[in-house]
Amino acid sequence: MTTPLEAVKWIHGAPNCAQSTDPLIQVHAFDDDSFILRISKCYSYEGNFIYLLFGDTRAIMFDTGGPPYPLTPFNTGKVLPIRQTVDGIIDAWLKKRGLDGIDLVVAHTHGHDDHSHWDSQFDHRSRTTIVKPRLESVKAFFGLTNWPNGEATLQLGGRDLTVFPLPGHEPSHIAVYDARNKWLLTGDTLYAGKLTIMIWTDYRASAARLAAFAYAHQITHVLGNHIEMKNLPRQLYEIGTTFQPDEHMLPLTAAHIDEFHNACETMAGNPHLDVHDGFIIDDPQG
Repeated sequence: MTTPLEAVKWIHGAPNCAQSTDPLIQVHAFDDDSFILRISKCYSYEGNFIYLLFGDTRAIMFDTGGPPYPLTPFNTGKVLPIRQTVDGIIDAWLKKRGLDGIDLVVAHTHGHDDHSHWDSQFDHRSRTTIVKPRLESVKAFFGLTNWPNGEATLQLGGRDLTVFPLPGHEPSHIAVYDARNKWLLTGDTLYAGKLTIMIWTDYRASAARLAAFAYAHQITHVLGNHIEMKNLPRQLYEIGTTFQPDEHMLPLTAAHIDEFHNACETMAGNPHLDVHDGFIIDDPQG
């Protein structure tokens, strides 16, 4: 039986990371073909989430994680075992189906280093395509020829993903909709945390694009790449903390998208720090 994502207990760091017994990467199998990985906050305070989705003919992972930070005796010199972890999941998936191999796409929600640092671990891996975290590469691979408008379909074999542009936090940012699970992956554009903005006009337009998509599709979970809020309305953990014992749940909802879009439209030409129960829009001019 599938565990509701709202009930999953994620690794969330430790008061003393030198004494942490957490793995560097937690793997949660949502179902036989959908995996969510979380990086230990004692390895990197970002505590990134990584998504690995399988179809019949290929799999795709979004993001590879970032470098160890802060540099403490707990993690100094440690390489994040993302290739080892992903290969283990794939090997088990193949064995269960009696298959010899499957194509893998390594892609990104966007190009920041905490999302792409370990791409090199997948260099020279057989049957693997790495989508470079640069705008031109993202546009070319997914077929997003009308950027920042339009959308494209990525076929995994019996499982289609819809990909569309979501710049503003970072120029090559995308959103991904998994029609099978009805998941909408929103990267660093919308999650339970402090939402930072590079270009406000692009960000506001992306919020409208996100809302329009959500209005036209059934969405069970809105899934970002971090958790920074506490499990209390409007309460944010200090950025950089390595221990979040009472953190917000990972999934947001379509209602949060509507709230997010309305907040951006209300601010319009006067963007500023805007605090909500489940997310905080940072001041792009701060």
